[in-house]
Amino acid sequence: MIEPPVSTPNTDAGALPHEAKARIEAVAREFAGQFVYLSAHDPESDRKLAHIAAVGQDAMHALSDLAQKAMARGGARDGQVTAAQAHLHALRLVMEQLNPGADDDALTGRKRFGLFPAKKRQISYFHRYETAQGSIDAALSGLMQARDFLLHDNIVVGRLRKLAPPLLAQLAEAIYLCQCLDQRLDKLADQVAKSDPAKADYIRQSALFTARQRHMDLVTHGAVAQQTVATLAIITHNNTELAKGIDRAAATTTAALQTAIVAAQTLANHHIVLDQVNGVTGAATNMAEGVSTHPTPDDMAAAVQVAAVRNALAKVTASVADLETQAANEKRA
Repeated sequence: MIEPPVSTPNTDAGALPHEAKARIEAVAREFAGQFVYLSAHDPESDRKLAHIAAVGQDAMHALSDLAQKAMARGGARDGQVTAAQAHLHALRLVMEQLNPGADDDALTGRKRFGLFPAKKRQISYFHRYETAQGSIDAALSGLMQARDFLLHDNIVVGRLRKLAPPLLAQLAEAIYLCQCLDQRLDKLADQVAKSDPAKADYIRQSALFTARQRHMDLVTHGAVAQQTVATLAIITHNNTELAKGIDRAAATTTAALQTAIVAAQTLANHHIVLDQVNGVTGAATNMAEGVSTHPTPDDMAAAVQVAAVRNALAKVTASVADLETQAANEKRA
């Protein structure tokens, strides 16, 4: 089998070093010269044709195997990205449930209908966090598993990428060898045609045709292989960015929930002093006139805490939205 030396990390024959080209050209000259002196019925002629047809075969097989391994990991990677999207959706739903609305009377700091203390409703609101903790932990745990897979995937993909350059170099030299065989056989066929037209036809129809066909196959395979390598680079980048996004979302969620829980606890422990001052008379007045629209100090304190809750949860929602976009882009890639 004709196997040229290894030197460059791509399939561009023009980028081959001068020394490599010289060696390949020498191989082509010797091989073509030997073939010309063989008759069409010589078994050695068939063996040499088989050698031409097998140029670059090892590199082609190795690159195909590399591509298959990369594709095989794609299914697992897509599964992790899909799982991450599901966990993000669950996290978003929890944030929506925890985020107090503008008219959330559980956090207004006032009595409902002027009769029922707000503190119990604030405690009830704080219990939302306790109830949601399991869902939050599950979502964050799932995201961490997806992140760990992506980081491990980058290690495997990195190994595959390291295998590619020498294989592409072998392919580049195989392509150049076919080009040299084409030129040399074509030239020799023209020379032989002057004295033996039948022999010249045989050279063109056998060795020259095989060299050209093999050249086309190698060029096509080289283009596919380079696309595979480029795809691996994109996968590595996307995995890294998605893993960073998961880390940011997890950190933001943890920090925001700490802020929100502290705010909710403050509300739950907030004593409504006016409940004791106004007494039954105040309650009756409120029933008759409706809840006062004038903000009390308690109202303003509650408003500050509600704003803290909303701001904290808004950060989580924004972080989750960004990560969902990244995950969607990763699946499309």
